[in-house]
Amino acid sequence: MMALTEQAPVWFGSVKRLMGEDDSNVLAQLPKDIYPDAEPACATCPAKDWYLTAKELRCYCKERGVISWVSNDAPVMACDARERLIADAEARARDAAGMR
Repeated sequence: MMALTEQAPVWFGSVKRLMGEDDSNVLAQLPKDIYPDAEPACATCPAKDWYLTAKELRCYCKERGVISWVSNDAPVMACDARERLIADAEARARDAAGMR
């Protein structure tokens, strides 16, 4: 299966993100007034794990093993781990497609 990517607009231009399997159900269900603004790099990262507490929205980074974002904090706008994970997923998809 080919890893599908798309360009997602962010405040400094556009970034590549994986589509489908890595979409966050938590972010998709958030009311606009809770949704992060500006959208953090974590929103389009394969290593993200978003969760909503009674008081705030948080993102846990499975790659770095840290809480990478909490409501009202300055968002992470770029991350090497995110870029590496997307590139790795694309490479795996190309390899799988080449084997068929």
